[in-house]
Amino acid sequence: MEQERFEEFSALIAEVHGDIQKLKARYTAQLGLKGVHVVWLYLLNSHPEGLSASELAAAGRTDRSLVSRELDDLFQQGIVCAPEDTGRRRYGWKLKLTEKGERLARIISAVVSDIQRSVSGSIPTDDLAVFYRTLSTLAEGFRTLTETNQIQEIIDHESEIDQ
Repeated sequence: MEQERFEEFSALIAEVHGDIQKLKARYTAQLGLKGVHVVWLYLLNSHPEGLSASELAAAGRTDRSLVSRELDDLFQQGIVCAPEDTGRRRYGWKLKLTEKGERLARIISAVVSDIQRSVSGSIPTDDLAVFYRTLSTLAEGFRTLTETNQIQEIIDHESEIDQ
């Protein structure tokens, strides 16, 4: 039964993730953005003091090289700025949203709120709180597994038994 539950969980997570990616692609393209920019705009909007590229990558659980590659586009579009731009390496700069970036962040927030209301509006608030608390615990468990060799140790141990 556990294996069936895990397979159902995996399939549902994949389906939800795919639908979220499709929605991101649909709405971000209309705004001249990429899906990966959405989280960064949200994070920068939540940190008006600014975030360095390294902090942005860590907070968004994004690869630092992806942040580095995409920043040029956000600078060129006038979405982010770095008030202390000294012409040196970008990783030390505190990135902030421009007025245009703040406007886009507000639009994204409104779209996200509308989507959330649409997909979860019939679920009682208490049930949603339990769901998010549980999902957060599961995410932390998976994150821990990806950062350790625990699964590899199980595989190695089982392989030794079979020999």
